[in-house]
Amino acid sequence: MRRPGLCEKLADAVATSPVTLVCAPAGCGKTLLLAEWMSTLARDAVWVSLDHDDDTAQHFLTSLRFAIAEHAPATVEPALRHRSAPPGDAAVTVAELLQAIEALPGRLVVVLDNVQEIPGRDVLRVLAAVIRHQPRNLRLVLAARSDPLLPLAKLRVLGRLTEFRADALRFGRAEARELLDGCGVRLTEDQLLRLVSQTDGWAAGLRLAARSLRTIHDPDRFVPYFAGHDHAMADFLTGEVLAHLPGDAREILAMLSVSDRVTPRLAAALTGRDDVGGLLAGLEREGVLVTAVEGEPPWYQLHPLLRAYLRTELARHQPDLVTVLHQRAARWFAGQDRPREALLHAEQTGDERAAAELLHAKGMDVLLDGGPGLVLRALDAAGSVVARDPRLLLFAALAHLELGELSAAESDIARSSRGWPERPDDRLAELRRLVVSAHGLACGRAPAPGGAGVCRSAAVEAWARLDHGVALLAAGDHGRAAGELAAADRLSDEQDLHYLEVHTKAAHALLAVAAGDDVAAAEASELALTLAGQGTWKRSPWLAVCRAILGFARLLRTDLRGALDLAAGLDGAEPSALRFAGGVIEGVARFDGGDRTAGLKLLQDSRSALADAPVPRPLAAMAMALEHQCALVLAQVPHARDAAEWGARRLGPAAEVHLTVARARFARGDVDGSVRALRASREPGVPRLAAGTETELALLDAATALRLGCRTKARGALEEALVSAVPAGIVRPFAYADPDVKVLLRDQVGGFGAAESFAARVRGVLTEDGAAPTAVLTNRELVVLTRLTSPQPLDEVASELRVSVNTVKTHVRAIYAKLGVNNRRAAVVAARELGLG
Repeated sequence: MRRPGLCEKLADAVATSPVTLVCAPAGCGKTLLLAEWMSTLARDAVWVSLDHDDDTAQHFLTSLRFAIAEHAPATVEPALRHRSAPPGDAAVTVAELLQAIEALPGRLVVVLDNVQEIPGRDVLRVLAAVIRHQPRNLRLVLAARSDPLLPLAKLRVLGRLTEFRADALRFGRAEARELLDGCGVRLTEDQLLRLVSQTDGWAAGLRLAARSLRTIHDPDRFVPYFAGHDHAMADFLTGEVLAHLPGDAREILAMLSVSDRVTPRLAAALTGRDDVGGLLAGLEREGVLVTAVEGEPPWYQLHPLLRAYLRTELARHQPDLVTVLHQRAARWFAGQDRPREALLHAEQTGDERAAAELLHAKGMDVLLDGGPGLVLRALDAAGSVVARDPRLLLFAALAHLELGELSAAESDIARSSRGWPERPDDRLAELRRLVVSAHGLACGRAPAPGGAGVCRSAAVEAWARLDHGVALLAAGDHGRAAGELAAADRLSDEQDLHYLEVHTKAAHALLAVAAGDDVAAAEASELALTLAGQGTWKRSPWLAVCRAILGFARLLRTDLRGALDLAAGLDGAEPSALRFAGGVIEGVARFDGGDRTAGLKLLQDSRSALADAPVPRPLAAMAMALEHQCALVLAQVPHARDAAEWGARRLGPAAEVHLTVARARFARGDVDGSVRALRASREPGVPRLAAGTETELALLDAATALRLGCRTKARGALEEALVSAVPAGIVRPFAYADPDVKVLLRDQVGGFGAAESFAARVRGVLTEDGAAPTAVLTNRELVVLTRLTSPQPLDEVASELRVSVNTVKTHVRAIYAKLGVNNRRAAVVAARELGLG
C-alpha cells in the first residue's frame, strides 16, 4: 500500500534539511517508505544499501562512488568515474568526492540504508566528514534501526536535521484498515481498533496479523492473543528482534514483561540485577522495541507485541517464576505508594492474605480514584477472606455502586452487617455510614448529615465532605452546601481522586440547578462526563444526573442528536425520576426532529409511568412546560391541559405554571388573559425553576405586544429574550415563537446590540429548520480556548480562571475531542474556521 501523506512529509523534510534520519525498529516500514518516495523522484537520487562488507573507509567510499556513477554516468565529474575509491588518505578522497558532487548540475539525494550495519569507527568518521562538509546540493537520508554514532545532537541544535521516528511511521486506524482490506481481511470497527492498539500501529505486526486472520473465523478471540500464539509473529520476533539482543538480555526482558512499564529500580527489584537500567537505556537507544516514556527517572515499556510474546513464553516455561515476579512487583509498587499497580500484580499471585492486606491499606484510595473493576478483581484474589471481613465487603459494595450495580451493592452491605463486630472502630463505622449514604442517594434517598470528629484519611475526608455537602443541599442550605462541596472538590483534586472528582462535579451541577444557574449546571455536568470518559466507571449512578441536565441543555440548544445520546444513557437509571427525565428528553427530541405524534406520545407515556413517584421541582417544571408546548403545537388542547394540571399539582406557585396559562390563553386568542398570566409570573416570590423559562416568557411578551400593536415594546421584549438566552445558548424557544415574532427577529438585523451575534445565530438555525449545530463548546470551554491562542502554560491559565490545572486539562481534552484535533495549534485553527474562537 502507498502512504502519500507520509511521502509528502518526507519530501518536505529532504527539501529543507541537509540530513534526514529515518530511525525505527525492524518492521516499521522504513525501507518501503523510502522506496515509495524515491519512485516519485526523477533522476536526482541514489540508494546505497550498507552491510558488514563496508567495514573500511575505502569500501564505504567505493560503494558511494559506484552508486553515484551508476545513477548518472553521463554527467558525473571525472573524480566519480572511477568505480573504486583510490587508495590513500580518506580525507583527501572525501574532499574530492564532495567537490565532484558540488559540481553536479542539480540536486543529489543520497539514501544510505541500514546505517546501523556500519561496523567500524573509520567509516563513521568518513560519514561524519561528509555531513560536516556537505555541499549545498547534497541531501543525505539515513535509514537505521538505531541511532548511528554521528553528531546528531549538534545537527539538531544547528537546525540541519529532520527526524522520522517510529511514531511517525506508526499506522493509524485508516491506514490499518487499508492494509487489511488489501489482504482480504474484514474487521469490525471495534476489532480494528483493538488490533491497532495491540500492535501499536507496527506495520510488521499488522501484516503478520492480517496473514493469520485470513484463515481465522473468530477475530474476537484471535486479536488479543496472536502475539503469544501466532507462529509467524513468533518467528519474526525471534529472528529479527530477539536474536540480535546482547548476552542474556532476552531473559531479562522476559522477566520484565510481567509489568506494563518499569523503572530501572523496579527492573532491578524484578531481576536482582543492578545493571539492568543501563541495558534498558541501551536497548531504547538502539530501537529494539523498547521505549522510554515520560518521567524522571524514566519509565520504560516494551512494545505490546514483544511483551505479549515474552510473557506467554515465560508463563509456558517458568510459571513459578511468573508468580514470584508478580509478588516482587506488588511489594515494590506498594512501597512506592502506587496502589493500582500493586493490586494489579497482587491479583496475579494467588496469595489471598497478601491481596487482603493490600486492599485494607490501599483499597479505599483506588476506589475513590475510580478503580472499581480492579478492586473487585483483587477481592476475588482475596478469596475466602472477604466473606469474614466487613471492611472488604463494604469495599465491594462501593465498587458495585461505582459500576451502577445497585442490587449487588445492597447485598454487600447486608453481608457486612451479618459479620459486624460488637465494637467497630471509628473508621469502620464511618466507612459503613458513607457507603450506606451513597447507596441511598443512588436510589433517590437524600443523605443525612454525618457526625464530626471522626479520624479519617485524606481520601475519606474528601468523601465525607462531599456527603455532608449533598445532605445540606437536600435540606435547602445552599450556602453551607457550597462550602462543603468546594472543600471536597479541592481535596479530591489534591489527592488525584478522579472518581470522587466526578461525584463532586455532579453535586456542583445539582447545586447550580437549585440556584437557577443553568450555565454552571451544564458546565459542571459536562466536566463530570468528560472526567468519567477517562475512567472505567461510566455506569456510575451519579452520572445519570449529569446526563439529564445536559440532555435538557442540548434540547434547548437544538442539538437533537446530542440530546438523544444522553437520553439513551438514562435508560434503566435509578431512581424513577431519572428514567422520566430520559423519556422527556427523548420525546421532545423526536418531536423537534419531525416525528411529532410519536414524540408527544412518549411524553405522555413517560408521565404516566412516573405515576406518583417524586421528582425534583426543576425537572417537573421543565417536563410540564415542554409537553404543554408540544401538545399546543399539535392543537391537542385536552392533552396540553392535562400536562399543565399535572405540573400545577406538583409545583404550586411557579413561573412555569403561569407560562402554561399564558400560552393557552394566547393560543385561543385571549391576549389580555395572556398578559395577566405573564404579569402574574413576575410577581415577587414566584420562582423560575426551569432553564429557558425567562426566554419563553419574554418571547410571549413580544407576541402579545405585537397583537396589541406595540411594536416598540415587542422589540424590547424580543431583545430581552435574546439577552436571557445568550449565556446558555438557548435556541429552541425561538423555533416555537409566534410567527410574527420570528418576522420581527428577521427584520431587525443589526438592531439587538450586544445580543446581535446571538440573534444572527438564531436566524441561521431558524433558516435551517432547526438544524442542530455540532461540536458545541460550553462557555467555560470557549474561555479556555481563547487562552490557548496565547503561549500561556496551562498552570497560568488555571490560576487566572481560579480552577485546578487538572480541571483546565480536562477542558482542553474536551475541546480537542469536540473539534476533532489533537494539539493546541490545531484546536485554535479549527475553532476559528468554525467561528467559535
